Amino acid sequence: MRIGNRDYRIKPGLTIFLSLSVLSALVIFIIGTEPGTWNRIRHIRPEYALLAGALMVAHWCFNALRFKILVNSLGNNVSFRVSLKAFIANIFVSAVTPSQTGGGPVQIYVLNRAGVPIAKGFTGCLMGAVLAVFCLLTSTVVILIARPDLRVEFGGRLTGILVSVVIVFGLLVLLFLLSLFRTKLVKNLVGRTLLTLLRVVGTERRLAFTKRVLGGLDQYKNCMSVFFRVRKQRLLLALLLTIASLSANSAISLVLLTGLNVEFNILNVYLAQFILFFIAYFAPTPGASGIAEFSTFWILSSLHVKSEILGVYTVMWRVFTSFIAVAIGGIIILTLIREHRGRSPARTEGDEESSLPLGQNDSHRTKHQTLT
Repeated sequence: MRIGNRDYRIKPGLTIFLSLSVLSALVIFIIGTEPGTWNRIRHIRPEYALLAGALMVAHWCFNALRFKILVNSLGNNVSFRVSLKAFIANIFVSAVTPSQTGGGPVQIYVLNRAGVPIAKGFTGCLMGAVLAVFCLLTSTVVILIARPDLRVEFGGRLTGILVSVVIVFGLLVLLFLLSLFRTKLVKNLVGRTLLTLLRVVGTERRLAFTKRVLGGLDQYKNCMSVFFRVRKQRLLLALLLTIASLSANSAISLVLLTGLNVEFNILNVYLAQFILFFIAYFAPTPGASGIAEFSTFWILSSLHVKSEILGVYTVMWRVFTSFIAVAIGGIIILTLIREHRGRSPARTEGDEESSLPLGQNDSHRTKHQTLT
């Protein structure tokens, strides 16, 4: 499948995602099935599923609103509907590509179709990801420091997982800081790498393409400076919405366990969700499939939640935190494919504007309106 200028191998990724998710769910369901399981299933309270659905939608809306604020801070007017569409499309592609961050280019593509230059879309999405990772890392560290009893409950297995995740996080932070404060070094490395790869592939016009990418890095730096120097209040608002989004997503587990008539420590389970989402965010499998299921089963077992219902809970938890959004995102992606195939091969005005340097797209638009 091709969206914009990037090819996505949807079928293999979707097959891996579904296979790992279904297999993991079956294994956990078998492990967690006991004589009392079926009795608990008969007493499930369906009204709590509606509440979990409301929290799921709130999670989506908080994310859509924060991306709208971030992108609009750079001088573009993106509607809430477009931002929500871009976010859910991102969830689908993240579920069929390695790691949770694989859907970023599709999110940028949707924003670009709405008139947002690629550099601005990239900056807005990157800042959104930075805020999410910052909140997840901070909450994880604070929870483990403030609650040593949780570290004891989880045991030594958690240490190895978190160390691996923190190493990946540290490398990403280093790359992010270099892109801000050592732009020339990054441009030099990116330029040389691109020219070498394109020479091996044999792509024509490799010099023009590399110059365009390097020009985008300059636009990216200018956009980032807007956030830190001019739009600090909006950046703070986006941070608060990130916290609200993670909080709503974490509360889904509390609602589901209550609906399943399970006795549990509310605070411990709620805090554990932040650690779980932090691990899942950097999981190498498509959509954290397999890792998310076994991690939530293991974490809740460590917190002494009765195992007889954990298999049912794990499946329901994945439905509300992942599967529904992936299904809706798939519909959005299919719509994008049909729209893309129906478009003229000629470049549209929006495409032309997206390739202009930062700040010139508005003047281009004004000039076009004057001529017409």
